[in-house]
Amino acid sequence: MGIGYAALAIKAGLNSFQTILMSFFVYAGAGQIMAVSMLAQGATMLAIVLTSFVVNLRYFVMNACVYNKVEESSLPLNILSAHLAVDESFAMFSLMEESSIWTYMGLAGIAFSSWVFGALIGVLVLNILPVIVTNSFNISLYALFVALLVPAIKNSKELAILVVITAILNVILQFFIGNWSLIVATLLGTVIGMYIVDDETILGDSFSENDGGNLLDKRSCDNDKEVQL
Repeated sequence: MGIGYAALAIKAGLNSFQTILMSFFVYAGAGQIMAVSMLAQGATMLAIVLTSFVVNLRYFVMNACVYNKVEESSLPLNILSAHLAVDESFAMFSLMEESSIWTYMGLAGIAFSSWVFGALIGVLVLNILPVIVTNSFNISLYALFVALLVPAIKNSKELAILVVITAILNVILQFFIGNWSLIVATLLGTVIGMYIVDDETILGDSFSENDGGNLLDKRSCDNDKEVQL
């Protein structure tokens, strides 16, 4: 995916240095791919920032779950680990019995290095790859979102309906508010989801067993990981 991001970033007008620096300082995965795609379409910087914020809001929950699980940490480590947060390292740490912040930092650091290295490879090899191959990276954003969505909706009809409703809203709103459609559609989809998707669907058995209590305990975080993946 890092190579796919690099292809889209170069196509959007970023130079090689800017492409790699964005991976290093932003490190948002789907958020980066979406940002450079919006940049290529002429979106405003404010629209890109707000859309990225909405898409990456899940990291707030992920980091809260990690800090709830670890036994000892510090503010500097929390800040650094928050920057390194990503779906894959969160999922692996949630499944482990280990509760050390250093274990999580190790997992997250490997994922971070892989992403940045992928972007570096991308900017180096794009000029020698056939055009048909570089053009194929245009579907990277769609492939990434499909990978995130399918496991979450395959066992929930309500979530599947919510995804379809949000997608339809996005398409319709594009004719009226352009690049702001994704932000508004996502927010409207969130509001609709509050009414058609119950908490037990999202949180699994832990919600019933805890009677809707502390949603950031370790078992709830484990279930959140399953939804994100």
